Amino acid sequence: MKKTARFILCLVAMATFCAASCEKDDNDGDNGNNNGNGYNAEMFVGTWRVDNMTVNGENMTPQNMLFTMNEDGTGLANDNGVTENNGFSWSVSGDQLTITPRSGANYVYTVNELTETECTFSGTNVPMADIPGNVVVHLVRVR
Repeated sequence: MKKTARFILCLVAMATFCAASCEKDDNDGDNGNNNGNGYNAEMFVGTWRVDNMTVNGENMTPQNMLFTMNEDGTGLANDNGVTENNGFSWSVSGDQLTITPRSGANYVYTVNELTETECTFSGTNVPMADIPGNVVVHLVRVR
């Protein structure tokens, strides 16, 4: 169970890190959702709750998992109140979100959807648990 919680925490952290490390993109009439080359990193900044997560098609949604993504490219995963050693960094390039937990491993995810209130991304590894699999994470903005 501890590896599952860390995995979820890593996913949220990755999303948070990707948004914070990028500079604000110019929005040529695109309402800030997409700059034509990828997602606007500024939209990732905030606190997100893991609403749904699957690994190899199996529901692995953690309870009370939050990811806070800061403007400076840092983030913190809150696993049901536990934040110790859950810091990470993140960045976004095009539709790729990279999350780097304290362990130093880089996890790259494809952002499938990003709005002001929701984010869905997918990848091939569970963050912080270093478990391979088809991972899909849906986040809902808390603040």
